[in-house]
Amino acid sequence: MPRVYFYCRNEEGNLQEDVIALAEGLRDLGVPFSGSCDYWLESTEPGDYLIRHDPAIRPEDCDVVVVSYTWPYWIRMKTFDLVRRPLPEGLFKTGRKYKTVYMDSHDGHRTVSWEPEFRQFDLILRSKLNRRAWHPENVRPWVLGFTRRILSATADAPPFEKRAATLLWNFGASHPYSHGVRTLAERTFVPAIEPLLVVDRTKDNLATEPADAYERLMWHQTGGRFSGAYYARLKASRAVACFCGELIPPLPYRNPECYLVGGNRARIRRTVYGLLGQLDSRAPRLVQWDSFRFWESLISGCVAFNPDLERYGAQLPVMPENWKDYIGVDFTRVSDAIERIRADPGCLERIANEGPRWALENYSPRRMAERFLEHAGMRIAA
Repeated sequence: MPRVYFYCRNEEGNLQEDVIALAEGLRDLGVPFSGSCDYWLESTEPGDYLIRHDPAIRPEDCDVVVVSYTWPYWIRMKTFDLVRRPLPEGLFKTGRKYKTVYMDSHDGHRTVSWEPEFRQFDLILRSKLNRRAWHPENVRPWVLGFTRRILSATADAPPFEKRAATLLWNFGASHPYSHGVRTLAERTFVPAIEPLLVVDRTKDNLATEPADAYERLMWHQTGGRFSGAYYARLKASRAVACFCGELIPPLPYRNPECYLVGGNRARIRRTVYGLLGQLDSRAPRLVQWDSFRFWESLISGCVAFNPDLERYGAQLPVMPENWKDYIGVDFTRVSDAIERIRADPGCLERIANEGPRWALENYSPRRMAERFLEHAGMRIAA
């Protein structure tokens, strides 16, 4: 039986759902694990940690050592200031027998894991990849997915026909910078869908500490991202808008973010590549596309509206099927999607019922842990 060691942090609000989902799945599989600290209280019971630190267990005693994505690079949710730290000392020491894995859930396309020292990892599991943009050889596609916290919060949702004919458009727990895709969707998609679904823009005040003890604990541990009222609206609605990220030109392949940072030079490069993109038959590329909202929507039995992931190059370990598991919007043909729904209004209920099945089959914590062990070359004894 393989053993896993997690390098994680225990600062309040430092949400590491990358290792939470993995640890939950490993527990389902009976795979033992420990961590560099006690992390993630599962209930209000004192000491009820998912990941526990055992001073008798060292990384070298384990078969796989995992570094959570916020260990070297953490942006505080409330202040959005950056905390940089070195990787754990001795992680790549000579003669080590364990595999090293870095979880990369950062925004953008090119992240901290593109830096040279990260080439020493045996494996990097990266969410938000685009298959039409270059990434290092030790990087494999991953997703944010969902945890037991999300499964519990979305449980016992009523059937589709008993929900309000609403589409949730309420992006609360997000960074303060605009999402190009979201702006584009609000301009093109929202006016088109309003005749079919009422657009609910209700937002919660995420700065308010919940009164319920469990919700308050989750609120603190997630950096203020947890809202019971949001999950209640989610379960009472038929559809959710999940748009986020950026659409960038189809060129260049090697360094697709060369025009996203760098002031005037970046703007000039963006103009040049934008003009070249008009001569390219390929669609733009979608970066920073993954979101917890997408997975929450699927699991809760809502129709998840997102950009057309296949068209715009998003890369998942297992791709969802457009118009079966979710509705992927082609921004050059928004009216086509609306007319398809008008012609077949029953498609919304079919998709809402199929989405949870697909998500649970491919991205439950248990399935994510199985995929993780497969990537790491580990087997579970029968």
